[in-house]
Amino acid sequence: MNGDMRTLMAAATILGSAFWLAPASGAQPVLPAQGQNANVTADPQVLAALVRSEGYKVTIDHTDDGDPFLQTDVDGTPFTIFLNNCIAGKSCRTVQFYAGFSVSTPRRLDLINRWNQQKRFAKAYIDDQNDPRLEMDLNLAGGGVARGNFLENFRVWIRLLTAFKKHIGWNDAE
Repeated sequence: MNGDMRTLMAAATILGSAFWLAPASGAQPVLPAQGQNANVTADPQVLAALVRSEGYKVTIDHTDDGDPFLQTDVDGTPFTIFLNNCIAGKSCRTVQFYAGFSVSTPRRLDLINRWNQQKRFAKAYIDDQNDPRLEMDLNLAGGGVARGNFLENFRVWIRLLTAFKKHIGWNDAE
């Protein structure tokens, strides 16, 4: 093959590749930061939108220190998603899923210990008022996590919260 033919073939290959990579007529290319595969960071608006996408109502509020948190519930049981390790209420690096249960009859420590021995991801404890608590932490520092990863962690939290209610014998009348 002579030099002119190689040049022509290279040009055709480049143009053909450009055709296949170009967006369809008038469509805007989807950049990673705009698409479904963008990493999720600890941004309260983004997290609220993801929680809503799972069918939950959610409100955004702020702690006395100015750090944001989300409030929602599963089957009438409220829980909070705290955004932690923030700088001036922004640039948060971690989130914590949290649920607390005010009980009239204190739960035994061995019940809580059994949860922690048998379950992964969410830790349980008894607070100063002898009420059971459940927490699950998620690190979003260093660029966040994939959208699917965050949503799967959210679903794990929902399953664990539901299981914890059964484990401690919780009923909403308590």
